[in-house]
This record gives sequence, structure tokens and C-alpha cells, in this order.
Amino acid sequence: MASTQIALASILDNDLYKFTMQHCALQHYKDAQVVYQFTNREKELSLNQEAFNWLQEQITSMESLVLTADERDYMASFPFFDQSYIDYLAKFRFRPQEQIHAQFDASTESLSLTIKGLWHETILYEVPLLALISEAYFRFVDRDWNYDGQEERAKEKTRALLTNGCHFSEFGTRRRRDFKTHDIVFGAIHAEHQALLKEDPEIKGGVTGTSNVHLAKKYGVKAIGTLAHEFFMAVSALEGIKHANRTTLKRWYETYHGNLGIALTDTFTTKVFLQDFNKDLADKYIAVRQDSGDAIKFITTIVDHYKSIGVDPSTKMIVFSDALDVKRAVQLVSLSEEAGIKASFGIGTSLTNDFKKASDPTKKSKPLNIVIKMSECNGKRVIKLSDDVLKNSADAETVRKFKEELGI
Repeated sequence: MASTQIALASILDNDLYKFTMQHCALQHYKDAQVVYQFTNREKELSLNQEAFNWLQEQITSMESLVLTADERDYMASFPFFDQSYIDYLAKFRFRPQEQIHAQFDASTESLSLTIKGLWHETILYEVPLLALISEAYFRFVDRDWNYDGQEERAKEKTRALLTNGCHFSEFGTRRRRDFKTHDIVFGAIHAEHQALLKEDPEIKGGVTGTSNVHLAKKYGVKAIGTLAHEFFMAVSALEGIKHANRTTLKRWYETYHGNLGIALTDTFTTKVFLQDFNKDLADKYIAVRQDSGDAIKFITTIVDHYKSIGVDPSTKMIVFSDALDVKRAVQLVSLSEEAGIKASFGIGTSLTNDFKKASDPTKKSKPLNIVIKMSECNGKRVIKLSDDVLKNSADAETVRKFKEELGI
């Protein structure tokens, strides 16, 4: 029988941007009701009944996660969280029995999972649920793997990135193989970074931190995160889609006053985003994040846009976070430098779910490609359009209607 021991390390075993968005949602949209839905983008990789049973136990056990006194002090040390939010988080409890509906069809091996409730009460589910679904698959379906070489590979990647001038954060919580892997990998990243600094204190690259708050606390590094697509999507329902990018960035600035100043560009396509990203907003946000589409073209597009509104691109940064590996990051840092803009990287799955088959190390043990996206806010359909049509979060007809409303 599967162990019922909780697989999540802590209530902080989550990405920082879920907490920063929760804080902002509480300030501006505390009555908003939302629906999130799970999607498996590669259905040939699916759970079995045993995996689903374990997943259900883990979901139920989330109600026992609470902020400890030590964790409360840690969260209070973040300069951008106010005391009312820390007090709220100390009392926060997951209520999965009433907020999550999960079903498994054994005949098709398909998982259906929906989250419903107040936005600020349900926003923390996405990342830990995805991590648990991934772990369920690799506990009970694909067992042809082991931890051999994880530490060494993570150190090799860190050395390659840093010696080639890349500044990167580890973003791998949502699709990690399991927490043990995540801890091994980030521990190795951190150790290699420290070793490289001893070898060469002037090394060009650096590890800027991790998105996982629990691991940031454990290793004494910076927790990294700002806002995700869901905030723009919710605002599109709450305040209108036409200028949802502008409204979102204004609301974010009202809460954080220039902290966490990285603007995500592709919720409704970068073309639409740039129509709202005027000089006032560009001056307030230190960076933009590229999360879909052609990253190389994005560099030129952003540099040209900054110049067109009278902003010096060399004072700004692009944070790349779309399906990155070492080779891709090294290429992009060089191209960004040539274009006169700084670059940073958020690297996830290729760090925390990079495995070979134990039975045949020449073959890859493939990670899941899974997402949980907001689908409704206050009863209105919301979608992500993206710069990559494969990442659109709705059917073709719904996408067409939203594009028509946006004039694209």
C-alpha cells in the first residue's frame, strides 16, 4: 500500500509568485471567484488507478499544511509583504474537500481536476498539485529511473551556465520528479555556485535564487518570483480585456511600488502587450519576461520597442523562461548582449526532471507536460492566448472570439 506521508515539504513548498499574487489579489480583488482546470498536454503519459489513489490521499493531506512560527518570521522578512498579509497567511488553510474536484476514468486513464472558490483562497493550489501529479506518475507508472547522477548533472549544468555568463534561477517546482530530486538538484546548484565563486570571485554568471520558497529558506538564497498569466487573465474578466495588460501592471505597482518589477508579456500575445507598455510603465518595470514564441525575435522586438518609447534598452532586462536548457540559455545571453540588453533565465523542467531510463541510459525518461490554468473568473470565461498557439488555453472558436475582441 502506498505511504500516506505527505509528499510536500511545507506550505512554503510552492513558488513565490503564488504568494505575491495572493497578496495582490487580496488587496484588489478579495471577492473574486475563480475556476481552475487541469490539462495534460501529452495524454499518452497518464496516471493509473494506483497513482490516482495516492494523489487523492496527498490532496486530502494538504489540509494539514500550516505556516510554522519560523516560516512566519521568514515570510515577514520579505520587504514587500505587509503585516496584514503575513497575518492572513498564518491563518491560511487549504480546504481541498470543498475546493477540489478530482476524477479518474480508468478506461481512458484520464484525470479530470477542477479547483473552485475565492481567488485568494485557491491561488496556492496550482504549483503543489502539479508537483504531486508528476510525482504520482513517477511513483506508480514510470518507475524505470533512479537518482543516480542527479547531483553531478546539476553541477555540470550550473558550471556551464555560469562560465558562459548566464544568470539564472531554478524554476522547477511544478514539473519536478519529486521533492527529493528537487532538493538534490538545487543543493547541487547552490554548492557549485559557491565553489565557482571561490575559484573566480569575478565570474560573470550567477545563481540568482529559486522560485521555491521552502528551498530558498533552507539554502539561504533569494526566493524569485513576480506574477503569472493568471493575474492578467483574471483582470481581463474583472476590469475588461482590452487593456488588461496595462491595468494588471498598474495594480501590481500599486501593491509593490516597483518591487518585483518583471512584466510578463505574452498572456494575450506580446503584440497586444506592447500596445499598453508605454514609457510610464517601462520606467516602472525593470524587466520583461519571455515565456512563449520565438525568443530570438523577441529580443529584437523588445529592444526596438524600448527605443521607440525613449527608453535605453541597456538599462533593462529580458527574463527568459520558456523551455530552457543550457545550450539555449547560452545562445540567448550572447544574442541579448549583442542587442544591448541584459538577460536572465528561469530554468525549470530541464533541471528538476532530467532523467534517463534505468534499464537503458541511452533513452530519456520523459517528464510530464501538464498545466493548471484559470478558466473562469466571476463567471466569465478567461483564456491565455500566448505567442505559441500550442499554449493557447482554449478551443479554436473561443480563441477566435477573444482575438476579435482584442482586435488581432
